Amino acid sequence: MNTGFDIAIIGGGVIGLALGRALLAAKLRVIIIDAGADIPAATNAAAGMLAPSFEMGQRTGEALYRFSAASLSLWPEFSREVEDAASLSMDYRDDGILGVALDEPQWQELRTRYSDLEGRGAKVEMLSGDEARGLEPALSSNIAGALFAPFDAQVDPRKLLLALRAAFLKSGGMFSSERVSHIKRARNIYVLSISSGAQIEADKIVIASGAATLSKLLVEIVCDLPPPPVRPVKGEAVALDMGDMQVRHVVRAPGAYICPKAGARMIIGATEIESHESLDVDPSAIAGLIRNGERAVSGIAKMREMERWAGLRPATPDGAPILGRYSDGPDDVFLALGHHRNGILLAPASAKALAAEITGNQAGQSPALTLKPFSPDRFQGAAER
Repeated sequence: MNTGFDIAIIGGGVIGLALGRALLAAKLRVIIIDAGADIPAATNAAAGMLAPSFEMGQRTGEALYRFSAASLSLWPEFSREVEDAASLSMDYRDDGILGVALDEPQWQELRTRYSDLEGRGAKVEMLSGDEARGLEPALSSNIAGALFAPFDAQVDPRKLLLALRAAFLKSGGMFSSERVSHIKRARNIYVLSISSGAQIEADKIVIASGAATLSKLLVEIVCDLPPPPVRPVKGEAVALDMGDMQVRHVVRAPGAYICPKAGARMIIGATEIESHESLDVDPSAIAGLIRNGERAVSGIAKMREMERWAGLRPATPDGAPILGRYSDGPDDVFLALGHHRNGILLAPASAKALAAEITGNQAGQSPALTLKPFSPDRFQGAAER
């Protein structure tokens, strides 16, 4: 294996792989070093929703909303390019997402969200219960009304990860399923020691290792600065066999979201447990997800369970990702951390914007893709120690 690279990305999840492809397109030599998991923990916690209309509520900063909306607009081309390069499907669907209300208070919450989104220029619709069932016949009679975001979308996270890795490799990228044990600076390059005992040299480094403790350690070692406050948030989910039942849209209900996938597979998620690193699945949590899902889509409780799992989302105090470099740190070390619930949604925008910053080629970049609001500098003095 070649040991000299322009860029070494530490972390082979969706963010690291998407960035790797963007850097390869800029004709750079790129290696991704990942601890070896076929499906990184953050992806395990995901259902693959591309939903700025629901994930980015009225308390979300304008910069993050615009970044999320810009990333959603990149997804059609991004999915086509990755699928073509990999010759694999990621089950991308752009048929919209329904947020449903079961009672009057929930209906009012949706109306508040609708007003906020409409004020931000989003294309959203309010539907009565009957109108919602006309759009999605699988909805139960409990539904009092819904907010429909026709341009929100979804993808299968596991298929996405496989396609991204295949596309990265076919485009000339290198992948090492090893753990970085040490990094040192020598002769104006970085020397990365990995668990096999080999060493990899790179001119620049990107730390994209999610919620792993490794992320913090590497920031301290390489940047000689306190690491940004990224913490794990556990999420549990379950996959069911829909059988002959047809659910057409993602349905976001109180206490559960319901995501139909190819092959009659349905994902229901997801719990959120703060600062919890165990990947054990709580049976009562899964039962709660199914119970909440049944209230929105009748018949879920009778479906055969296929699988249940847990994963760790990398969260930050303000809910926004950490992208770019410290202004008082090394100018050749970049962070791509803290995407929490929206790593899949934000992957195209994060990759495009960070690749432009790394290469210095920011001409013509959309103002919505500025990285300034997501700089690690915003946590200086408040990092977890």
